[in-house]
Amino acid sequence: MIKKKSVLFLSLLISGLLALPSLAVEVDSQGFLNLVRENNPTLQASLNRVEAFSHTVKSVVATQRPSAGVRGNTGWYSDSDRARQGSYTLSAAVSSIIDVSGVYPARERELLLQYNVLTLDHFSLVNNTLALAENLYWRSFIARENITLQKEILAQRREDLRITEEKFRQQLIPRLDVIRAQAKVEEADSLVVEAESSYQSVLAEMGSLAGGVIVTPASEALLMPTLSVKAGVEEARRQRNDVRSIEVAIERGRVLKTLAAKGMSPVVEGSVGYTLLTDAPVTQQRQNEFLLSLNLSVPVYDGGQTREDVAEKSKTIEALEESLKARENTVAEEVVKAITQWERAVAIEGSKRKQLARSNEELRITQLMYKEGMGAQIDLLNAQVDNQRVRTEHLTAIKEMYLALVSLKQVMSEYQPAPLP
Repeated sequence: MIKKKSVLFLSLLISGLLALPSLAVEVDSQGFLNLVRENNPTLQASLNRVEAFSHTVKSVVATQRPSAGVRGNTGWYSDSDRARQGSYTLSAAVSSIIDVSGVYPARERELLLQYNVLTLDHFSLVNNTLALAENLYWRSFIARENITLQKEILAQRREDLRITEEKFRQQLIPRLDVIRAQAKVEEADSLVVEAESSYQSVLAEMGSLAGGVIVTPASEALLMPTLSVKAGVEEARRQRNDVRSIEVAIERGRVLKTLAAKGMSPVVEGSVGYTLLTDAPVTQQRQNEFLLSLNLSVPVYDGGQTREDVAEKSKTIEALEESLKARENTVAEEVVKAITQWERAVAIEGSKRKQLARSNEELRITQLMYKEGMGAQIDLLNAQVDNQRVRTEHLTAIKEMYLALVSLKQVMSEYQPAPLP
């Protein structure tokens, strides 16, 4: 009795939850991917970080350009010969550090490469997040199909129970057969509740990934997926932005090494000034007078800092090169596994489809014989159990095909923008 009340309570709870999709947005797989791309907080945060660094690059590069300004100063002389007079000067100047060692172009390139690394990492995040999104979409789609399947099985069990009760009233079968039929109805009813609960759970995950938007999968027929991805190890290595990110990081490391080697380079700073107004003594700069200055600084010894900095950058490059080899090996492994997963899913679906056809025919014949009084209930129960198992397994096999296709698309970077040139 307690179990029945629990099932009833859970059924009412699920029914309440099922009322929520009336407020939900119905989307197909591509529509859901677009929602996630636009609303997912993690993706938006990553994109903002990339855009913020683009301003950092512009800010740092701006310091390499000439600067201009106006300078004013004033003073007061206490010497009696100057009659305790004050003085003032207003001048304008343009100054710049003259790049005699080629640091500026290298620094600018290093910043651009760092920006590219961040962009490529963002693209990889987009690829993985959208792959998860499509995975959830097809899981929800199949979960809803499973609800329909379990309800069909429940209706079938109720019809079998009706026939069994009618036979019992005619005293053709014992009471035990009715009890068995009732148990099957209760079992099928609990499976419906379980299927509805699983469906709501996946919908919750989808809503979270879409930034809180309540969604449901589109109401359309379940079609068999077809292989729409050209998978290959070399293609994946070329297309994967996580591989490209490490390649760009290596290139940036080489630029950083070049910059480190310029640690002892001379520094030349030049400026051009013009005095606009002044009443300073003639021994100082006069009004309407230009002032040209050039300062040269030549480092002689830095305590070995430049040497150690170059050595550190060399080791960093070596580490990145090893990381690239490891990433390429991982990509190859992922591609092979994804292809194997697809081939396995296709083979299993074909096998389950054949089993389903035989099981449906067996159940149809067994039900007909039982209804006509020519078959035993135990044969019907066995046929029902087998048919329910095969139908569920076939639906699961179709789901695995969709998920395998998502895996293939993910390892081939089908969800992310094209790599940077």
